Amino acid sequence: MTEHHTLDRVDVVVEIPRGSRNKYEQAEDGTMWFDRRLGGPTGFPGDYGYVLGLDGEDGDSLDALVLLDEPTFPGIHIRCRVLGSYLLGVGDLQETKLICVPEHDHHQDHLQDLGDLPTNFLEELDSFFETYRMLEQKGVTVESRHTLAETRAALSGR
Repeated sequence: MTEHHTLDRVDVVVEIPRGSRNKYEQAEDGTMWFDRRLGGPTGFPGDYGYVLGLDGEDGDSLDALVLLDEPTFPGIHIRCRVLGSYLLGVGDLQETKLICVPEHDHHQDHLQDLGDLPTNFLEELDSFFETYRMLEQKGVTVESRHTLAETRAALSGR
């Protein structure tokens, strides 16, 4: 981990703003590219991006969903507090998605763990993750949700 990380604090670079149905990816040289439009009627439920200095299972940077009330912009860096994570099955692979809130958004101070989110919102996240890749013909399943403690344990091995 870099000096910017503890096991529950990470720096996230936003690629996709909340509500967008367009998926963008940042290239290694820093340029932002349109990747695809999401299938289905739902946009991203938070700002979506990657964690600086932590790799995911696929060798790319670890993905993160930042829960906030207003979208930011591609390329914005956000210091985040980790609430937990989702483990997704994507075809034959597994992918972890961190669920975070901005550290300096005091409207989110009451959220300290994934279990602090309302059950219906967690079910909406399940639905989003299961459908956001539908046009790619890749089946996505939510294999498990992880609490902050379980996520810390998983991150400590990276």
